[in-house]
Amino acid sequence: MHNEWVAWGGDGESMHARRFAIYGVVFGLGFPVIGTIIEAFTRGFGLGPAGLARAQVVSPLLWIIDTAPFFLGVLAYLAGRAQDDTIQLEAARRDGYEKTAHELFTAAQALLSTVSSFSSMTAETAASVRETTATMGHLGQTATKAALTAETVIGLARKGERSSVEGLSAVETSLAEMLKLADEVRALSGRIEALNTRMRDIFEIASVVNYIAERSQKLSDRAAQSTQAGPAAGAFGEVVTELRSHSEEAKRASVQVKGILSEVHKAMLAAMTAAEVGIRRAEQGATVASGTGETIRRLATALRESSQAAQEIATVAQQQDHGIDQVLKAMNEIYLATQETMSSTQAVATEAKALNDLALGLKKAVEG
Repeated sequence: MHNEWVAWGGDGESMHARRFAIYGVVFGLGFPVIGTIIEAFTRGFGLGPAGLARAQVVSPLLWIIDTAPFFLGVLAYLAGRAQDDTIQLEAARRDGYEKTAHELFTAAQALLSTVSSFSSMTAETAASVRETTATMGHLGQTATKAALTAETVIGLARKGERSSVEGLSAVETSLAEMLKLADEVRALSGRIEALNTRMRDIFEIASVVNYIAERSQKLSDRAAQSTQAGPAAGAFGEVVTELRSHSEEAKRASVQVKGILSEVHKAMLAAMTAAEVGIRRAEQGATVASGTGETIRRLATALRESSQAAQEIATVAQQQDHGIDQVLKAMNEIYLATQETMSSTQAVATEAKALNDLALGLKKAVEG
C-alpha cells in the first residue's frame, strides 16, 4: 500500500499535499468567479468580460474574495501535508509491524526448531541414561557376583590353607616317624648283626663239639679194640659202647645245631638285607616326605597369598559395588530430571508451536 501511495504522486511525502492544494485552489477559484458574477449582475454591469472586470474594480469585497484560492490552497496544502504525515506514520508503523511480525515469526520458527532439536536430544539423552542405567545395573550384578565369588575363593583358600597346614603337620609327623623307624630299623639291623656274630660263635662252638664227638668216637673205637681180650672187657665195653652212643648223639646234635644255625644265619642275612632295604626306603620316604612337606609349605604360602589377594579383590568388588550403587542412584536422579526436562520441553514445544501459529497469523494479518 505504501508503494501504491508513492506511485500516485511520485513523491510520497507530498502526494496528498499537492493534490489537496490543487483541490483547494480550484475550489477557491469558485468563490471569486461566483462573487464577481453576483456583483456584476447585482450592479447591472452585465455578465460580459467588461462587466465582470468592472465589478472586480468597483467592489473591494471581491478583492478579499479573490484571495480565497490562495488561502484555501494553503489550507488544503496543510491538510494534505497532515494527511501525508499521517499516512507516512501509518506506513512506517505498518512496516514496523511487518518487520516485527517477520522477526517474531522467524524467532518462533527458530525457537520451535531449537525446542524440537532439544526435545530430540533430551529423548536421546533419556535413552542413553536408560541404557547406561541398565549397563550399570548389570555391572553392579557382576560386581556383586564377583564379591560373592571372591568370598567363596577366600573360604576355599582358607580351607585349603588349613588343609595344607594339617597336611604339612601330618607330613612332618610322618617324616619324624620315618626317621624314627629308620633309626629303629638301623638299631634292629645292628642287633641282628650282633646276633649273627653270636651265632657264628655258637657255630664255632658246635664245630668244636662235633670235633670232640668225632674224637670221642675214635677213642671209643680204639678202646673197644684194646679191651676185647682183657679180663674186664665186659664192663669196659659197656662204657665204651655208652661213650660211643653219646658221641654219636653229640655228633648228630652238633650237625643239627649247625644246620639250624645255618638256617638262622641265612634268615639273619635276609633280615639284615631287608633291614638295609627298609632303611633305604625309610630314608627315601623321609626325603620324599621332606620334599612333599616343602611343596605343601609352598602351597600353603601360595594359598595364603591367594587368600589375601582374594580378600583384596573382595574389598575392591565391595567398593565397586558401593560405587555402582551410588552411580545408579545418580543415574536414576538424572533419568528423573531428564523425564522432567522432557515434559517441560514438550510443554515449551507446545507453547512454541502456539507462538509460531500466532506469529504466522500476525504476519498474514499485517501483510493482508
